[in-house]
Amino acid sequence: MANSTESTLFGLTPARFNTQSSQSKKSEVYGLGYPLHKNKTEGGYFTKVTGKELIIGAIKQLVYTEKGERVMLPDFGCSLKRFLFEPLDETVFSAIKREIVEAFSKYIVGARILSLNVFSGKSNGPSESNSLLVVLTVQIATEDLLIFDVPILIS
Repeated sequence: MANSTESTLFGLTPARFNTQSSQSKKSEVYGLGYPLHKNKTEGGYFTKVTGKELIIGAIKQLVYTEKGERVMLPDFGCSLKRFLFEPLDETVFSAIKREIVEAFSKYIVGARILSLNVFSGKSNGPSESNSLLVVLTVQIATEDLLIFDVPILIS
């Protein structure tokens, strides 16, 4: 006959609460590295990035994507290739800036544009193709408020 002081525990032991304060943990946002490339050290094509690399990748994806290219997000992107054969004057530059700022405010989280410059990147190479150079000065909304430039060449 079993002793009446013995007890059998069924199920899981309740977890103990962590007494560390939530302020001591630094929260970081991770994302997919852009562009996709073969990672030689770890294998595979997907890399995990954070901070500056994450924001730069997101901005390049946004600017290089034409509107209507993304499935399920037809409004994602900036249609900048249509400006390549326009006369590059102040009106066209302001339209390009407006397109980028609207898309940036809608799809980029955790950063803000400090300045945005658009230059004619006309090349005199064999193809003599027109190009645009877009330079964004961006500040990340983290504790260190990192500021950096993102140059993007549209050709």
